[in-house]
Amino acid sequence: MSTAVWAGQGGVMEPTRTSVVSRVTGILTAVTRHGSEGARLLDVADATGIARPTVHRILQELMGAGFIEQRSGKRYGLGPALYTLGLGAPSPIRDLGNIERAAQRLAQQTGDTVYVAIRRFDGVHYLTRCEGAYPIRARLVDVGETMPLGVTYAGIALLSWHGPEAMEAQVRANQSVQRTLRGSILDLGDNVTAVRQATAQVRERGYCFDRDTVLEGVSGLAAPILSATVEPYMALTISAINDRLPPWRVDEVAPLLLRTAREMTAFIQ
Repeated sequence: MSTAVWAGQGGVMEPTRTSVVSRVTGILTAVTRHGSEGARLLDVADATGIARPTVHRILQELMGAGFIEQRSGKRYGLGPALYTLGLGAPSPIRDLGNIERAAQRLAQQTGDTVYVAIRRFDGVHYLTRCEGAYPIRARLVDVGETMPLGVTYAGIALLSWHGPEAMEAQVRANQSVQRTLRGSILDLGDNVTAVRQATAQVRERGYCFDRDTVLEGVSGLAAPILSATVEPYMALTISAINDRLPPWRVDEVAPLLLRTAREMTAFIQ
């Protein structure tokens, strides 16, 4: 017997032989994509291709183990036992030094500000920032800062692996916690539209580009750093004032961004 489970990179549904492990990991991954709002039974069944009665049974067993918890509105989220389990896991970054050197080379090549961020729960945590030679710099976040998923360009790139409903739920959730990045933010409707368009760019081109979404007067390109084992959890960003990134220059620097992101893949798991 076979069914469809979430497999590979880029959000492609591929048929694969079922097993206890593939079903459980597929269900956990589907729940994870819905973030703090949680996933409905229907959401998990649709994402995994597993029959709803089977999904329900496995979710109940995972709840018994503390790996899943049921939230309001009959939605399911990750349980606290997964946090304890994760404390014993090794870092997925094998060589941060080489990642930082690759980011610095990209900053030197483009002259602009380069960020590397890693996903952390419903946010992205900034590991490094490298400055190019251009004197006017777009410093949106600091190293060590964590921003809600979908607020900055790195977070938008990583949202590309979420379904439309989960993506919009995350953007809505950001409204209550989102800070103004030294300026005003878009209203909810405009923000959802901008993030939807940017995530579509990632799926089509491998990167997203936008202007004024994060902060008025600032443009950014971001690409996921693909993992060999799971869906992307790190992203690479070039940030600059709008005048630095007209359309012709975006076409010029995008290949450098994608090449550096591919290079970084060798240094993570």
